[in-house]
Amino acid sequence: MSSAFHRKCPLCGGDLVRSQTHASGYTTYFWKKPWKHGFFGWGLEKVFPWACMGCGVVLLFLERLPVVAEEFRSLRSQERAPEGQPAPLKP
Repeated sequence: MSSAFHRKCPLCGGDLVRSQTHASGYTTYFWKKPWKHGFFGWGLEKVFPWACMGCGVVLLFLERLPVVAEEFRSLRSQERAPEGQPAPLKP
């Protein structure tokens, strides 16, 4: 089995198996980035359902997680204001 379609369950340690490809007719799920606002659906990321063969849980995984995480980190660092010194107290 290909490692791209096989993972370990974070809950029970069982085998997670990804659903079939889009051509086979699975439902497509999307996750909307909370920091992107768009009228035409910009900022949507595809997520794929994975089923655990041990405990039966179905989890959704972002396939482009490293890219999304880097975008989040860069936006968060831009939004933070540089920390300044507090104003001195006047007696």
